[in-house]
Amino acid sequence: MTGKEGDYRKGMKVNKGVWKRRISIPGLLALLCLLTGMLSGCGFIEWLLEDEEDFYEEEQETEGEDGTEDSWSTVSLSERGTVISQENGKLVIDRRSREQEIPMGEDGWTIFVYLCGSDLESDGGAASDDIEEALAAYPSQQTRVVYQTGGSSYWYQDISDERLERFVLENGELQKVDERPNANMGDAGTLSEFLIWGVQHYPAERMGVILWDHGSGSINGVCFDEQYEYDSLSIAEMAAAFDRVYDSMTDRFEFIGFDACLMSTLEVANQLVPYARYLYASEEYEPGTGWDYTGMLDYLAENPAADGKALGKQICEDYYVHCREADAQQMATFSVTELSGIDDLVQACNQAFQVVYEQDDLGDAARKILGADNFGGNTRAEGYTNMVDLGMMLDNLSDYGEEIERAREKLEECVVYNVNGRLHKQAGGLSVYYPISVQGSEELQTFAQLCPCNYYYALVDKVAYGAGTGSAQDYDNSSLLQDIADLAELFGISAAGISNPTTNIGEFASVDESELGIADIYFDCNGNYVVEFEDMDELAYACCSVFVNDGEDGIFYVGSTEEIYYDYENNLIRDDFDGLWLTADGVMLPLELAESTDTCSIYACEIMLNGEYDTALRIEYDWEYGEWSVIGIWDGIDPETGAASREVYELEDGDVFEPVYYWTSLDDDTEEWYLGDACTVDGEVELTYDYLPAGYYFYSFELHDIYGNVYYTPYITQEIDEEGNIWFYPEDMEDT
Repeated sequence: MTGKEGDYRKGMKVNKGVWKRRISIPGLLALLCLLTGMLSGCGFIEWLLEDEEDFYEEEQETEGEDGTEDSWSTVSLSERGTVISQENGKLVIDRRSREQEIPMGEDGWTIFVYLCGSDLESDGGAASDDIEEALAAYPSQQTRVVYQTGGSSYWYQDISDERLERFVLENGELQKVDERPNANMGDAGTLSEFLIWGVQHYPAERMGVILWDHGSGSINGVCFDEQYEYDSLSIAEMAAAFDRVYDSMTDRFEFIGFDACLMSTLEVANQLVPYARYLYASEEYEPGTGWDYTGMLDYLAENPAADGKALGKQICEDYYVHCREADAQQMATFSVTELSGIDDLVQACNQAFQVVYEQDDLGDAARKILGADNFGGNTRAEGYTNMVDLGMMLDNLSDYGEEIERAREKLEECVVYNVNGRLHKQAGGLSVYYPISVQGSEELQTFAQLCPCNYYYALVDKVAYGAGTGSAQDYDNSSLLQDIADLAELFGISAAGISNPTTNIGEFASVDESELGIADIYFDCNGNYVVEFEDMDELAYACCSVFVNDGEDGIFYVGSTEEIYYDYENNLIRDDFDGLWLTADGVMLPLELAESTDTCSIYACEIMLNGEYDTALRIEYDWEYGEWSVIGIWDGIDPETGAASREVYELEDGDVFEPVYYWTSLDDDTEEWYLGDACTVDGEVELTYDYLPAGYYFYSFELHDIYGNVYYTPYITQEIDEEGNIWFYPEDMEDT
């Protein structure tokens, strides 16, 4: 990602005569309006707009539908199997438990599959495929699978979409055994009724539960019913359902698993402790192929006495092979968590995050947390899950003291087995919610009711407070840390940042000189664009954003990159823009940084696939080898439901994709999208780092603070000539 040998880079700009100047910092739109008439004849725009019509115009919607939340969405104390309190400054965890656990059957396994088909079934038969996988396993009299089907508008198998149906797979045969009136699979009562019926009719020595469908992480839960406006089971609803089943059992489930995206989280594990011995789930999104049901049932046919740990290890290994067969192994994660260790982990995390919370430098802690691996996109193009790897978070904070190391050790004791693909090779097995970017209060309120650690909650609340006020320096919420009988009751009521959150969490705005401790913005003697800070305590990270003027009344977004030099010793950042940009078969790609680690960076590029399908192309840059590669196509996070797409598709020969370019007017708030030139896939897509077409470009720093807010510095003009030389204009600063 460097310029060609012998290029002039910024040298020609020096000949223009540049010196440091102190400037004022106006709003973004005001500056852009000043620049509107300056540019014309840009080759990029001529290429982009040639024979192209407006793609679509954004609909201005501020909130999605609430769905069909029922009475289960508010869970009383009597419907919770876990109550966490604080006494004498220490966390106290009370959970439902039995004096003696007695297996409900003499031998064998029963696995209950809550099969919410949703659009995964109606669009492509994914649920039916998994039933076929199970039917392909070795017949066994020691293992049965009990299904409840629903949640889809169409089934590829001979399954009704007008009622709930129940099937039993035993000894190689699938038989329908029961049916019920249609009901919402995203309702806790539907889940609890199925499981109560199931354990009464099909008990076994060991029993497991699989929740099958879309997942979304800790906030929006799992099982999005297509027939009920994609209503889902929240984590609180799911826990309440298992609590109702508890009284019908004499033993715990051997495992509760999720054949769904993003569900291996600390918040989920904490809620499931009273009801199961193991959690099987993925931190990252799952491919559409999901679990290997043939492999799982073959293993149990040969090992009917296997316990949950042994079975979980086999499912992990089979899952990774399944991903590799689908060419989706790079992003794969899957883990087996022993739930009996969660109490020790929660206690250790509470002590660890007390140390973090009490740090004077919140910025340092936030940057370390944001530097951890995250899952499910977390970009504007793909949507946000705000799920961050707990293990890497603790690793990054390890220099804060032995409490951090102890929490990391407890995590390793809990996660008894896990597999990771190359792009998540350091993932620790459990993720945790952290507000990378939050658009409103409901998400934070949901987390408040789920967070098991009061000091971690206080840290998140502190960040939310800073998002609302612009700084956390005067933050004080001692009520969170006092003795309290039930933290879940307190959380969401007394929190300074979360109970009355502002709407600008994750907001995009022009930067003001008083914000982020900015001291100066200028060109240095080499023509580099520089932002100087009084200190960098509240800066999380920065990207460079590149726009191009359309020659009339608007600008196109070219994309963002990481080509920025950080100088923490002198409290400044400077641009490293060299005029190079990623192309696919010669077509410029509008990139947005999704994730960056020590080994690679992942970018998202919005595209139109085959003229009808709006999706995102995921692209990797390998820092070690300096190579670009296409990971695949991923639909991202549904903006209304929060459900994560399960499928990462490969581009196939004959596919046609067109980059989608965002355009905004400089005169008003109009926003539109346009399609770039089409690329037809014929073998491997050729990705090259080429010079942008000759013309005039706007360049700005995109500053992300530690609270999730995003600010733009004033845009300056950078001209790329026919030979790839870059010129800048010092009068840009004078105009501001």
